[in-house]
Amino acid sequence: MKKSKYHISKMDCPSEENMIRMKLEGLQTIKKLDFDIENRNLTVYHSEEDKEILSRLESLNFGTILTET
Repeated sequence: MKKSKYHISKMDCPSEENMIRMKLEGLQTIKKLDFDIENRNLTVYHSEEDKEILSRLESLNFGTILTET
């Protein structure tokens, strides 16, 4: 299991969290999403390297940066 952390500078309320959940829905590699809205961080637990995760997050234009894998 891999763990990737993203800083999402424009995620500051549950509505952005819901948009992110909808955008990542259907990716079979994702096992769990852990949101820290207060610090604007998202941790994604996934089964394999998946550039599609970052691609989908970037498409929302929320200022997403992959900080750690």
